[in-house]
Amino acid sequence: MQKRSCLLLVGATLLLVAAAIYAVASGDRAVSLPPHGGRALPGLAAKLGDLAWLRLVRGAMTVDFTAIGGGWVVVERANYKAAPQRMRQLLLGLADLTLMEPKTRRPDRLSRLDLDDPKNGRSTLVTLQDRAGKTVGELIVGKSRPDLLGGGNGGVYVRKPGDNQAWLARGSLDLAGGITSWLDRRILDIAPSRIAALTLTAADGVALKLRAAPDGSFTVVGAPAGTRFKDAAALAAPAGALAGLVLADVQPAAQLPVPASGVARAIFTTVDGLTLSLRLFVHDKTDWVAVSAAGQGAAAAQARAIDARLAPWTYAIPAERAQLLRTRLADLVMPAKGS
Repeated sequence: MQKRSCLLLVGATLLLVAAAIYAVASGDRAVSLPPHGGRALPGLAAKLGDLAWLRLVRGAMTVDFTAIGGGWVVVERANYKAAPQRMRQLLLGLADLTLMEPKTRRPDRLSRLDLDDPKNGRSTLVTLQDRAGKTVGELIVGKSRPDLLGGGNGGVYVRKPGDNQAWLARGSLDLAGGITSWLDRRILDIAPSRIAALTLTAADGVALKLRAAPDGSFTVVGAPAGTRFKDAAALAAPAGALAGLVLADVQPAAQLPVPASGVARAIFTTVDGLTLSLRLFVHDKTDWVAVSAAGQGAAAAQARAIDARLAPWTYAIPAERAQLLRTRLADLVMPAKGS
């Protein structure tokens, strides 16, 4: 019996020595195993429907989201609608994030995993609160490793605020980009095939009128006789200015009103009676538009919906779309021979 007890004692001692050697050799890894299948934010999945506020902090950037009317809005953009699919993926991803393996707990090595202080601009601090203002979860999120765990399972490094213990978690989170990347970027999506006519009036008052032909091509109205135009694609290009039009930024119309001068105008009329009016101007070297709509018949309801959604706002748009809205007759005419 004494011999058996001695052997057990020796065995236990060897295990402790082995653990100590492992800890020294690894230098900075915890010996204890992570909880099997433990969530990085326990209980979040059951409280997703109770969330009312979410904040992301990375470097100098802070993005606040609040839940209004069943959807999320971006506080820093005067409660403009957040991108619904991206918000959904973020919340579900946070709820599903599962701790898999402990990593370093040394503060000087956290930066290797992009888990140092969020104020340094590499990691992102995520904070969630419920309707009562109670914090539901907090997590510092670092470097992502797509397919790190194999089988299509991505990994991401995380740690709790105030705790230097880093973890590899199973899951995928997209926290990249600044404030505007979290906005619902859709403005309008009017296919060129739906456009019956358009008038583009430059800031100097010179107008270009285009009309759609039955075959879908476009012609210039009132062009001088004998004018040689570019190909059909060039003539049709301005009609595509509203197809998949997205914002680069947004401000309340009350804060960024259309100025009294230097404004170009574009009017698009569709085959089904919808009229879209855009006023285009430059502010801080960026192209901005204000949009309004009117409609007849079946298009009246759509016009009201567009006005309700877009009229309270002024939108920054990509430069190439602004260029289409500023198309002049000279842009569509073949250059003179020898020029």
